[in-house]
Amino acid sequence: MGVTRVAADNRQLVTSDGERIDIRVQDAHRAQAVVICPGFFQSKETRRFRDLASALAQRFDVVAMDFRGHGRSSGGYTFAAKEMLDLETVLAWARPQWARVGVLGFSLGGTIAVNEVAAHHNADSVIAVSAPMDFEEVENRWWEPRAIRQAVSNWDRHSGFRPGNFLLRKPAPRDCVDQLAPVPVLFIHGTDDPIIHHRHSEELYAHAQEPKRLALVPGGGHAQELFRQFPERFLGLVSGWFATTLSEIGQDAESAP
Repeated sequence: MGVTRVAADNRQLVTSDGERIDIRVQDAHRAQAVVICPGFFQSKETRRFRDLASALAQRFDVVAMDFRGHGRSSGGYTFAAKEMLDLETVLAWARPQWARVGVLGFSLGGTIAVNEVAAHHNADSVIAVSAPMDFEEVENRWWEPRAIRQAVSNWDRHSGFRPGNFLLRKPAPRDCVDQLAPVPVLFIHGTDDPIIHHRHSEELYAHAQEPKRLALVPGGGHAQELFRQFPERFLGLVSGWFATTLSEIGQDAESAP
């Protein structure tokens, strides 16, 4: 089966605190859209995230975003302290455009997704990939050979960030993940993640309410590395989850008495 190319349109949205958030929209006039939230040091413009967006665009409309301090967005990155405003702005724009909207967050992008949707219930489904349960407990072993190899494999000319205030308080997903319900959430984590141990997703899953699912990927690395290592399995998990949880029939059935 051939790959259908969906044209992409870039635009900028403005947050409540005045930052410009750059998004790329692949709109084939479907009823469901997926918002992609890259993690720290990553951008929607990297080859990995462009490939992921193109793959997901075969089944869903796609909105890929750059958090503040990344890519073409303005400002400085605050490591999940203020970035909820960025996702809130994107979702406020997306909700009137599509019947169902899912959020796919990677690493700190997953943290932001859990915190934002738990606070406002402004998405219909969430996937958090390699998300830390608390920024203060991230055990980044950057000096290990596997971490170095992963960093090299994910390097892209569009990688990088501009720092903001590092000292701001950062909400912990562990403290609010139970408030996500009834929004369904899938946690995906590699068992060989050198940046964030899979215990983070296990604990988030334990604290979350139904509907929820935990998928551990044996031998899998961190965040978008899972897509590089196991493209078919990763896409199967993501597409299968969103196909079920973003379908209007499935949502209506879940809400029936």
